[in-house]
Amino acid sequence: MNKCVGCGVKLQGANPDKDGYVSNIDHALCERCFNIKNYGRYKQTKKTNANYMRIINKIRDNDVVVYVSSLLTLNLDYIDKFKQVIVVLTKRDSLPKSVKDSKIISYVKTRHPNVIDCIAVSAYKKYNLDLLYSKLKKYSNKNIYFVGITNSGKSTLINEMIKSYNGVEGSITMSNFPSTTLGVVDVKIGDLNIKDTPGIVIGNSVINYLDGKGIKKINSKKEIKPITIQIEDKGAILIDELVRIEYETTKSSMTIYIANSMKVSNISLKNPRLLNFNKTEYTIGDNQDLVIEDLGFIKFTNKTVVNVYMENKGYMYVRDNLI
Repeated sequence: MNKCVGCGVKLQGANPDKDGYVSNIDHALCERCFNIKNYGRYKQTKKTNANYMRIINKIRDNDVVVYVSSLLTLNLDYIDKFKQVIVVLTKRDSLPKSVKDSKIISYVKTRHPNVIDCIAVSAYKKYNLDLLYSKLKKYSNKNIYFVGITNSGKSTLINEMIKSYNGVEGSITMSNFPSTTLGVVDVKIGDLNIKDTPGIVIGNSVINYLDGKGIKKINSKKEIKPITIQIEDKGAILIDELVRIEYETTKSSMTIYIANSMKVSNISLKNPRLLNFNKTEYTIGDNQDLVIEDLGFIKFTNKTVVNVYMENKGYMYVRDNLI
């Protein structure tokens, strides 16, 4: 049976309510992808993250995995599932130019011994695409799988590489919403044959309950202008109407790396805004970051206890300072 060239799902003409439906079985795109590409209309898939993980789990130890991760959150949760990994750090244009690629690459390699190479790229500015392509050509005799969390920029990167090395527009369906790619998509990029896999869904990430306008806002393509706030004792900040962070520290600073379109405000602890959201407490050590999946990260210089309020609790974790 044919597969959709946009999302990789098996095409079927029997049930319009199921994934892969086409009115004409000879069409290359399923109806869902056609509507996303031409009208920006997103339809919720019937598939779950368990379906995607079954695909990921079929990758063998001798296959090469191109693990795509956004530099805004650097989610490497699933990287240790694979034996041979090339980490591709997307959205390089979102971090300040003063941040050195070498420091970020060293950060990844020292923490994950299965990483055989690491490179920072920007699909929109074509930054390091030639370098990535030359690195991948070394493994052209192996199966090369592209793997990543949803919203990592994986489909955007593949389409830009198709355009650069095939001279045609990329056919991978792109959307700001999660779960756009549904199956394995076989893709020709120049001399390479790669396999694109569905984005792994982080169930409690903020992106899962934002509308199209909200997702576009957190995914700004402009270089981030970090916001540094000196903090001591107790206080609170608000990030748009999405996150409330209460802090307690002897003395520290927080530098916030999120899209410039997101508003950051100092508020009183007595201010009730977002107090009805789910609360999670974190103890941030010296020189550690608090990462909020799909939003960005906050760099702390000294030990700080924070209470974070988010609507659906949110996916967050603490790591050593990235930069």
